[in-house]
Amino acid sequence: MSDLFEIYESDFQLALQEAKSNLAQASSANGEQRKNHLRAIESATDEGLEVLEQMGIEVQNLPSNQRSSYNAKIRQYKSQIDDSKAELKHLLDDQDRNELFGSRYRDEESGGLHDDQRRQLLNNNSSLDRSSQRLQDSQRIALETESIGGNILNDLRSQREQISGARNTLLTADNYVDKSMRTLKSMSRRLTANKFISYAIIAVLILLIFLVLASKFW
Repeated sequence: MSDLFEIYESDFQLALQEAKSNLAQASSANGEQRKNHLRAIESATDEGLEVLEQMGIEVQNLPSNQRSSYNAKIRQYKSQIDDSKAELKHLLDDQDRNELFGSRYRDEESGGLHDDQRRQLLNNNSSLDRSSQRLQDSQRIALETESIGGNILNDLRSQREQISGARNTLLTADNYVDKSMRTLKSMSRRLTANKFISYAIIAVLILLIFLVLASKFW
């Protein structure tokens, strides 16, 4: 499994746990504290969806025979996030309904509210740190991909030069073959001509022999 996928999976579990924790607390909270929990749930679910997108990108870099199990795991995580978002929508609908009919939330004691806001700020800061880490990981992957692409382009350029050299060599060899063929044809024509000349000389010699023999008998 990809190490980066495991990091994303850990970040997702943290975001999902944060959403579930705030869902449990929001159900019994009132006033500003309830709103803070709802905002925390929305932030955690959005973060979870963002992590799932990064996990999906990472799965594409895995061998095709390993993707099915990871895609199934991503679908399961997506279902869990959808459940959290559905519960969040239900809570938001209840809040909108209460506000529409004029219900008022009571503020919690100032000390408790301060602690809740402090906890919310810490959660947000943790989410920002994880998002920053994911951005750095994505930038690193982009740089590695760019480097690999550059190496591939260099290899292709070198192969193109080799192919061009081989093509030039073939063209040169083809020229030599053409010259050799022309030379062979010329030699063949000369051999044929020499053969006819030889036959003609032999015929003349035979004719002369017959003439000499004939002159002796006359």
